[in-house]
Amino acid sequence: MLTIAILNDEQNIHVPDYHYTTVLFPGIESYEILEVAMKPFIQELDYLKSHGLLINEVYWNFELYFSADWKFLAICLGFNAPNSNYFCPWCQISKNDQINQTNNNWKIDKKMERINTYPGHIKKPLFYMIPLEQWIPDELHIMLRIWDRLWSLVIAELKEFNQFDDLCREEIMQEMNQIGVKFQFWKDQGTNMWNYTSLMGDDKLKVLRNFNLYQILPPSRARKIRELWDR
Repeated sequence: MLTIAILNDEQNIHVPDYHYTTVLFPGIESYEILEVAMKPFIQELDYLKSHGLLINEVYWNFELYFSADWKFLAICLGFNAPNSNYFCPWCQISKNDQINQTNNNWKIDKKMERINTYPGHIKKPLFYMIPLEQWIPDELHIMLRIWDRLWSLVIAELKEFNQFDDLCREEIMQEMNQIGVKFQFWKDQGTNMWNYTSLMGDDKLKVLRNFNLYQILPPSRARKIRELWDR
Protein backbone atom coordinates (compact mmCIF):
# COMPACT_ATOMS: atom_id res chain seq x y z
CA MET A 1 0.00 0.00 0.00
CA LEU A 2 1.16 3.50 -0.84
CA THR A 3 -0.34 6.61 0.75
CA ILE A 4 0.11 10.34 0.21
CA ALA A 5 -0.26 13.31 2.55
CA ILE A 6 0.05 17.09 2.22
CA LEU A 7 3.07 18.05 4.31
CA ASN A 8 2.00 21.70 4.48
CA ASP A 9 -1.13 20.65 6.38
CA GLU A 10 0.74 20.65 9.71
CA GLN A 11 -2.46 20.48 11.76
CA ASN A 12 -3.51 17.15 10.25
CA ILE A 13 -0.26 15.58 9.08
CA HIS A 14 -0.34 12.98 11.88
CA VAL A 15 -4.08 12.24 11.53
CA PRO A 16 -4.72 8.94 9.63
CA ASP A 17 -7.82 10.36 7.90
CA TYR A 18 -5.56 12.81 6.08
CA HIS A 19 -3.29 10.09 4.65
CA TYR A 20 -4.84 8.96 1.39
CA THR A 21 -4.42 5.47 -0.03
CA THR A 22 -3.21 5.90 -3.60
CA VAL A 23 -1.87 2.49 -4.61
CA LEU A 24 -3.18 -0.80 -3.16
CA PHE A 25 -1.81 -4.07 -4.50
CA PRO A 26 -1.69 -7.76 -3.52
CA GLY A 27 1.49 -9.78 -3.20
CA ILE A 28 4.94 -9.23 -1.76
CA GLU A 29 7.09 -6.09 -1.76
CA SER A 30 9.25 -6.56 -4.84
CA TYR A 31 10.62 -4.13 -7.39
CA GLU A 32 8.96 -5.92 -10.32
CA ILE A 33 5.47 -5.92 -8.74
CA LEU A 34 5.75 -2.31 -7.59
CA GLU A 35 6.98 -1.19 -11.00
CA VAL A 36 3.79 -2.50 -12.61
CA ALA A 37 1.34 -1.56 -9.83
CA MET A 38 2.59 2.02 -9.52
CA LYS A 39 3.23 2.83 -13.18
CA PRO A 40 0.25 5.21 -13.66
CA PHE A 41 0.96 6.89 -10.32
CA ILE A 42 4.65 7.36 -11.19
CA GLN A 43 3.70 8.93 -14.51
CA GLU A 44 1.34 11.37 -12.74
CA LEU A 45 4.01 12.32 -10.20
CA ASP A 46 6.48 12.94 -13.01
CA TYR A 47 3.96 15.22 -14.73
CA LEU A 48 3.15 17.12 -11.51
CA LYS A 49 6.84 17.60 -10.77
CA SER A 50 7.56 18.87 -14.30
CA HIS A 51 4.40 20.87 -15.07
CA GLY A 52 2.67 21.60 -11.78
CA LEU A 53 -1.12 21.90 -11.57
CA LEU A 54 -3.59 24.67 -12.48
CA ILE A 55 -6.58 24.92 -10.09
CA ASN A 56 -9.06 27.83 -10.35
CA GLU A 57 -6.50 29.90 -12.24
CA VAL A 58 -3.92 29.31 -9.52
CA TYR A 59 -0.74 27.53 -10.58
CA TRP A 60 0.67 25.09 -8.01
CA ASN A 61 4.23 23.76 -7.93
CA PHE A 62 4.97 20.55 -6.04
CA GLU A 63 7.95 19.55 -3.92
CA LEU A 64 7.88 15.79 -3.47
CA TYR A 65 9.16 13.70 -0.56
CA PHE A 66 9.29 9.93 -0.15
CA SER A 67 9.30 8.18 3.24
CA ALA A 68 9.25 4.47 4.09
CA ASP A 69 10.97 1.83 6.18
CA TRP A 70 14.46 0.93 4.98
CA LYS A 71 13.43 -2.20 3.04
CA PHE A 72 10.66 -0.50 1.03
CA LEU A 73 12.83 2.57 0.47
CA ALA A 74 15.69 0.44 -0.89
CA ILE A 75 13.34 -1.47 -3.20
CA CYS A 76 11.83 1.71 -4.64
CA LEU A 77 15.32 3.16 -5.05
CA GLY A 78 16.47 0.10 -7.01
CA PHE A 79 19.15 -0.42 -4.38
CA ASN A 80 20.68 -3.67 -3.15
CA ALA A 81 20.22 -5.21 0.30
CA PRO A 82 21.20 -3.44 3.56
CA ASN A 83 23.71 -6.21 4.37
CA SER A 84 25.61 -5.77 1.08
CA ASN A 85 29.07 -4.19 0.84
CA TYR A 86 27.60 -0.86 -0.31
CA PHE A 87 24.66 -0.51 2.05
CA CYS A 88 23.89 3.22 2.30
CA PRO A 89 21.32 4.68 -0.14
CA TRP A 90 22.67 8.22 0.32
CA CYS A 91 26.47 8.07 0.54
CA GLN A 92 29.20 5.95 -1.02
CA ILE A 93 30.42 4.36 2.22
CA SER A 94 31.24 0.64 2.14
CA LYS A 95 31.59 -1.83 4.98
CA ASN A 96 35.37 -1.51 4.81
CA ASP A 97 35.14 2.28 4.95
CA GLN A 98 32.94 2.04 8.01
CA ILE A 99 35.43 -0.23 9.80
CA ASN A 100 38.65 1.53 8.80
CA GLN A 101 37.58 5.19 8.73
CA THR A 102 35.32 5.64 11.75
CA ASN A 103 36.13 9.34 12.13
CA ASN A 104 34.76 10.40 8.74
CA ASN A 105 31.74 12.69 8.66
CA TRP A 106 29.49 10.80 6.28
CA LYS A 107 26.97 12.90 4.35
CA ILE A 108 24.68 12.69 1.31
CA ASP A 109 26.95 12.78 -1.72
CA LYS A 110 24.96 10.91 -4.38
CA LYS A 111 22.86 12.61 -7.02
CA MET A 112 19.59 11.23 -8.35
CA GLU A 113 20.47 12.31 -11.91
CA ARG A 114 23.28 9.74 -12.05
CA ILE A 115 22.16 7.34 -9.35
CA ASN A 116 22.82 4.19 -11.39
CA THR A 117 26.52 5.03 -11.73
CA TYR A 118 27.05 4.35 -8.01
CA PRO A 119 27.84 0.86 -6.68
CA GLY A 120 24.79 -1.00 -5.43
CA HIS A 121 22.20 0.88 -7.49
CA ILE A 122 21.22 -1.94 -9.79
CA LYS A 123 17.81 -0.75 -11.07
CA LYS A 124 16.22 2.54 -12.07
CA PRO A 125 14.56 4.27 -9.08
CA LEU A 126 10.79 4.12 -9.26
CA PHE A 127 10.44 7.68 -7.97
CA TYR A 128 13.26 9.16 -10.01
CA MET A 129 11.64 12.62 -9.96
CA ILE A 130 12.29 12.99 -6.20
CA PRO A 131 15.77 14.30 -5.21
CA LEU A 132 17.75 11.81 -3.13
CA GLU A 133 18.01 14.17 -0.15
CA GLN A 134 14.20 14.04 0.02
CA TRP A 135 14.06 10.25 0.46
CA ILE A 136 13.44 9.99 4.22
CA PRO A 137 13.74 6.73 6.21
CA ASP A 138 11.14 5.98 8.85
CA GLU A 139 12.79 6.85 12.18
CA LEU A 140 10.51 4.53 14.17
CA HIS A 141 11.60 1.38 12.30
CA ILE A 142 15.25 2.42 12.58
CA MET A 143 14.92 2.95 16.32
CA LEU A 144 13.22 -0.43 16.77
CA ARG A 145 15.97 -2.22 14.88
CA ILE A 146 18.74 -0.39 16.76
CA TRP A 147 17.12 -1.34 20.07
CA ASP A 148 16.91 -4.99 19.04
CA ARG A 149 20.62 -4.95 18.29
CA LEU A 150 21.63 -3.13 21.47
CA TRP A 151 19.59 -5.42 23.69
CA SER A 152 20.85 -8.59 21.99
CA LEU A 153 24.43 -7.38 22.57
CA VAL A 154 23.75 -7.00 26.30
CA ILE A 155 22.36 -10.54 26.46
CA ALA A 156 25.34 -11.82 24.45
CA GLU A 157 27.77 -10.16 26.85
CA LEU A 158 26.07 -11.73 29.86
CA LYS A 159 26.31 -15.15 28.20
CA GLU A 160 29.95 -14.63 27.24
CA PHE A 161 30.93 -14.08 30.87
CA ASN A 162 28.65 -16.87 32.17
CA GLN A 163 26.39 -14.41 33.99
CA PHE A 164 23.18 -15.28 32.17
CA ASP A 165 21.83 -17.51 34.97
CA ASP A 166 18.53 -17.73 36.87
CA LEU A 167 19.54 -14.94 39.24
CA CYS A 168 20.48 -12.61 36.37
CA ARG A 169 17.25 -13.32 34.47
CA GLU A 170 15.25 -12.65 37.64
CA GLU A 171 17.07 -9.33 38.13
CA ILE A 172 16.32 -8.33 34.54
CA MET A 173 12.62 -9.11 34.96
CA GLN A 174 12.49 -7.19 38.26
CA GLU A 175 14.14 -4.15 36.66
CA MET A 176 11.74 -4.36 33.72
CA ASN A 177 8.83 -4.42 36.16
CA GLN A 178 10.36 -1.46 38.01
CA ILE A 179 10.25 0.69 34.84
CA GLY A 180 6.77 -0.50 33.87
CA VAL A 181 7.58 -3.04 31.16
CA LYS A 182 6.04 -6.52 31.09
CA PHE A 183 8.89 -8.92 30.32
CA GLN A 184 9.51 -12.64 30.70
CA PHE A 185 12.14 -15.25 29.86
CA TRP A 186 11.28 -18.82 28.86
CA LYS A 187 12.92 -21.87 27.31
CA ASP A 188 11.70 -22.97 23.89
CA GLN A 189 10.23 -26.46 23.91
CA GLY A 190 12.61 -29.11 22.60
CA THR A 191 15.66 -26.84 22.83
CA ASN A 192 17.94 -25.46 25.51
CA MET A 193 17.60 -21.90 24.19
CA TRP A 194 16.22 -19.02 26.23
CA ASN A 195 13.75 -16.67 24.58
CA TYR A 196 12.24 -13.42 25.85
CA THR A 197 9.29 -11.10 25.33
CA SER A 198 9.20 -9.14 22.09
CA LEU A 199 8.54 -5.54 23.10
CA MET A 200 6.52 -2.84 21.35
CA GLY A 201 7.99 0.54 20.46
CA ASP A 202 6.93 2.44 23.61
CA ASP A 203 8.34 -0.28 25.88
CA LYS A 204 11.59 -0.35 23.92
CA LEU A 205 11.96 3.39 24.50
CA LYS A 206 11.36 2.88 28.24
CA VAL A 207 14.14 0.29 28.36
CA LEU A 208 16.50 2.43 26.32
CA ARG A 209 15.95 5.45 28.57
CA ASN A 210 15.40 3.95 32.01
CA PHE A 211 16.81 0.43 32.37
CA ASN A 212 19.42 0.35 35.17
CA LEU A 213 22.31 -1.54 33.58
CA TYR A 214 24.20 -1.45 36.89
CA GLN A 215 21.79 -4.11 38.13
CA ILE A 216 23.25 -6.73 35.80
CA LEU A 217 26.69 -5.51 34.64
CA PRO A 218 29.96 -4.44 36.31
CA PRO A 219 30.04 -0.66 36.86
CA SER A 220 32.64 0.04 34.16
CA ARG A 221 30.69 -1.88 31.51
CA ALA A 222 27.34 -0.50 32.66
CA ARG A 223 28.68 3.06 32.36
CA LYS A 224 30.05 2.53 28.84
CA ILE A 225 26.90 0.82 27.60
CA ARG A 226 24.70 3.50 29.16
CA GLU A 227 26.74 6.17 27.34
CA LEU A 228 26.21 4.26 24.08
CA TRP A 229 22.48 3.91 24.71
CA ASP A 230 22.12 7.61 25.58
CA ARG A 231 23.72 8.57 22.28
